[in-house]
Amino acid sequence: MLEMFILGLMTPIITICFLFCKYYFFRIYVVSLERKLWANIIFYFFLSTFYFVIGSFNYFYLEIVCFQYVVGITAFFLDGRIRGYIAFALMPPVLTVVELVNGVYSAATIRYIFLIMLGSIAFCELINFLTDIDLFSKYAASLVVISIASPVLIGAQWKNVPQTCEQVYIPILIGSIIIVGFVYGYSAALQRKEVQILELRYEATYDGLTDLQNYDSFSNYVTENDTEKPQVHVVVMLDIDNFKQINDTFGHLEGNNVIKFFAASLKIFFNKNCPKNVEIYRFGGEEFCILFKDQNIGDCFDLMLRFQEELSSKDFLTDKRQPVNITFSGGIAEANEFDEIDKAVKAADMALYLAKKTGRAKIVCPDCEI
Repeated sequence: MLEMFILGLMTPIITICFLFCKYYFFRIYVVSLERKLWANIIFYFFLSTFYFVIGSFNYFYLEIVCFQYVVGITAFFLDGRIRGYIAFALMPPVLTVVELVNGVYSAATIRYIFLIMLGSIAFCELINFLTDIDLFSKYAASLVVISIASPVLIGAQWKNVPQTCEQVYIPILIGSIIIVGFVYGYSAALQRKEVQILELRYEATYDGLTDLQNYDSFSNYVTENDTEKPQVHVVVMLDIDNFKQINDTFGHLEGNNVIKFFAASLKIFFNKNCPKNVEIYRFGGEEFCILFKDQNIGDCFDLMLRFQEELSSKDFLTDKRQPVNITFSGGIAEANEFDEIDKAVKAADMALYLAKKTGRAKIVCPDCEI
């Protein structure tokens, strides 16, 4: 009865506690350390301590080794093969220490443990090749098979090892199912949380109407002065002409459709003609900003003229199939240093104001050689 309780419940609970620390405490706190070397040292120290505790606990009560590769299997499938290999490789030396501490050191047993480690890695690698099985099913199958096989192969090396199916296989199977259930539940919850974080991050940095980056995203880029960021930037401020008139004539829903049409036209044009080193932002309302990185201001001006020409060749159609010609006004300015982008935005805004004041449907670039 004691064997069933320990194998089916106590050892799995201890293992689950460590896995919880691994996927919660270590992921949130330890990996945040600036020096990854220290993060790895701390993690593998605690992993070795866990191996020693679980090995000593099982030997003291049952004189058997079980569930020793749960962390290695979990790391292999959920954290990456390299971390899985290291977690597997730590077990033989730690179990050697366990045997030495308990005065039962046997070279034959350590050889068995080492061979089972290699066999476990090989099994994980082989099942990982199966393309028709999802990742978590591979993980569950590996954990159950290896957890049951390990004590069967190692158990003969110790005395007083329970040998019946009821005493060994069934409790270990139950314990394996408990561990798999916990890992599945926690992984699913963690995945949902990460999806929520990504959604919140998207909502904070992207405009929901146009799927363009928003003003906050632009502001974050400008304020985070990274030495690896390009120093030279060209800022283009754009404003859809007569937008209030469009809203008044066709309604605000059609106004939103005009904004989406204009944003989509911008994305299509720049994805085709300048896919790199350019970011498009919606600042709000009918106002947009284009940020060119490490590009000549004259080339940027030429691109905007080409976009203006391309936009004028196609009409926006309302829901009632009424054609509306969309034009825009623009202003261009250059920042030769990263911390001058804000000044360039103001200069581009002034050029945009001048374009609208002098007739609209034009692009003003005071610093361009025309």
